[in-house]
Formats: sequence, C-alpha cells, structure tokens
Amino acid sequence: MQGYLGKILADPGQYDFCKQQPCQSQVRLAALMALAALGDPRSDYLAEIYDQRLQLDQVTQIKLARYLTQINGWQAEAAALTRQLQETIYQTGRTAVVNLPQGWGWLNSPTTAQAQALRLLMARQSSPEIQDRLLRGLLSLRRQGTWPSTYDNAEALSALVAYSQEQSTPPDIAATVRLAGKQLGAAQFHGYTTPSSDLKVPMSELPRGRQTLEIKKSGRGTLHYLMAYRYRLQGRQPGQFQGLRVTREVRPANQTQVLERLGLYGKEDIFTINSGQVFDIGLEIITDHPVEQLLITDPLPAGLEAIDTRFQTATPYFQSQQDSWRIAYQTLYKDRVVAYADRLEPGVYSFHYLVRSVTPGTFLWPGAVAQLRYSPEEFGRTTSSTLVVNSPPG
Repeated sequence: MQGYLGKILADPGQYDFCKQQPCQSQVRLAALMALAALGDPRSDYLAEIYDQRLQLDQVTQIKLARYLTQINGWQAEAAALTRQLQETIYQTGRTAVVNLPQGWGWLNSPTTAQAQALRLLMARQSSPEIQDRLLRGLLSLRRQGTWPSTYDNAEALSALVAYSQEQSTPPDIAATVRLAGKQLGAAQFHGYTTPSSDLKVPMSELPRGRQTLEIKKSGRGTLHYLMAYRYRLQGRQPGQFQGLRVTREVRPANQTQVLERLGLYGKEDIFTINSGQVFDIGLEIITDHPVEQLLITDPLPAGLEAIDTRFQTATPYFQSQQDSWRIAYQTLYKDRVVAYADRLEPGVYSFHYLVRSVTPGTFLWPGAVAQLRYSPEEFGRTTSSTLVVNSPPG
C-alpha cells in the first residue's frame, strides 16, 4: 500500500484525469494524508501544495491545514489557514456551523466541511466550547438519523470517532445547580446509562433581582449543559432579530397594495378589516448566512381562517403570490400555518398563503417566527399586533 501511495505522490499525472493543477496537488495531499494514517508522515511536495492553496477548494484547504499541523516547521502556515477557516464559522450559543459555498458534489458537501473543520480544530487544540458546538452542528445535518450519502456518513463518523477518543471514557460526573445560594438540583452521570438530566424551575419560584447561577461539576469527564430562560412579555410583544429577520405583510387577495406591514416594530394603531374578505399573508425571511432546517410558524388569530387552495376549482379566482422555491412545503392548521426549508443560502425568501376573515371581534395576533429546528436560539420574530374584524356593512 505504501509503495502504491508513493507512486501516486511522485507522479499524480499518470492518470488522464489529473494532468494539471490543482488536481495534482489535491491527489498528492490525499496520498500524504493516507501515508500519515499508515504511520509514515512526509513533507514531500508540501511546499508545492501550499503554493497552490488558493486554487484548492475550501474543504481541501481545511484538510491541508490539518495535515500541516502534524508536520514540523509548518505550524505558522497551519495557523494562517485555520484563521481563514474560522472567519467562515457562524456561532450561536449552542452550535457552530461552517458556512462555505456549496461546492462540487458530495466531495465538498456541508457534512464533509463540518466534519473536516471539527477534526482540524481538534488537531489545533481549540477550546472545548468551539469543538462541542462544531460537533452539534455536524449532528444537526442528519436526516432521519443519518447523513445524506455514504461518503457523508464516512466523513461524519470518522470525525465522531476522533472526537470520542479525546473524551474521558466512561464519564463519572456529579453535578449540582445552585441559584442565589440555594440548590435547585443535582445529577449523577455514571457511564452512559443516564446521558442527560433536565431541571425546570417555574418563574414563580425564581428569586427577584440580579442573582448568580452556579453549575458545579466533580469527577471524570466533560459536562455539557444548556441554560435557557423563557418568559412572555406583557401586552404587545416587539419583534426579535436573533440571526434571522422576519416581516409579515397583509394584502387584499389578488392585489399588490400592502394594508399592514409588521417587522421588528409595527404601527401603534389597530388593524381593522371586515369579515367575509380574503387576504394574502406574506412572510419575508432574510438571512445573511446559510441556514439548515428552517421552521417557519405564523400563528392565526381566531378571527381568521386559512384557505386550503388544494380544494379550489379548476379556475380559482383568488390566488396567493408565488413562494420562493426553496420553501419546501406548507401545512395549514386551525390556529397556525407552518412552512419548512431544508437549506437556505444567504438571501431574501418569501412564502404566501390565503386567509378569510370569518369571525367579528378583537383578537391578539402573535408574531410570525422563523427558527432553526435544531438551534432554536437562532430565530427571528415579527412584532405582535391587534386585529379587529368588523361585521360586514349593511
């Protein structure tokens, strides 16, 4: 095997598909990495490969940075490439996602980029927090428990094995949680029989004022934790911009005139309509970075009823405006409309649906929410509003 890899390293142009750069540098790097895995790390042709780095695709640059980390005399170059990668990582409180343009097929898939970035930052001995977030980002790319292809599965599992080898096995941890000097709970983690523990505290039991939350751990292993504080504001709630921006617009069906527009803030006056009318509700979602598995939920006030256009006649009169094609599907419920997108590149997206005003009265209209399915801390929400539905005149 080493003899075969040595021949490829010396002459990658022996294959018709690899007569020119950057293919030759890519093949040589793959051969060097294979030789290192067999216990034979080399620096042959490494200067030539590094000179070609800007011509390499971004995933191959990540692999190059990890290989350079293993070779004496190349630490500065490895650090420079790593800093370049870190500029493409989008972090939230829970996950870190590598945001690279979608490249050439399965070789440069988001799963491959995420797995290789995790392995690089492990080799660079980056902070445990960023490694953990990259791991969560890799796990969030699964669909029905697996990654999109056999190659993606191999890349992801290789990264998971490397990550697991860095962890203490089996963990033996005791953890306590205290708030304002009072113990809220304790948990024991022996091996993997009890991998997680949840603790919920009602708001009525929380102490008032500024307090300190303490999480203490003893024993062997790494303790991962998430602390979330959820509450509902009194009255009308403002919109939120937490990585995503959402705007709701209301138009008369088949018309372009905007009757109501709600973003982070809305008008103070109450939105009033008559019953028996049909309206087009449009949501605009803006993201400045690629996002995965986006869930969009638009609550309906009791005075409105969503119209299921699947049961229209062959020549319907009312039609909603065109959706962005990346919005995969809509599902209508009595109290809300839900849409989903598997992946969105940076840009502006919209989806529309029809409603009919049916019940006179005054109703609270909660804000529309767009959030990542596995990273709900990254979200956007429109402001809430008040809707008045009047009886039809006459």
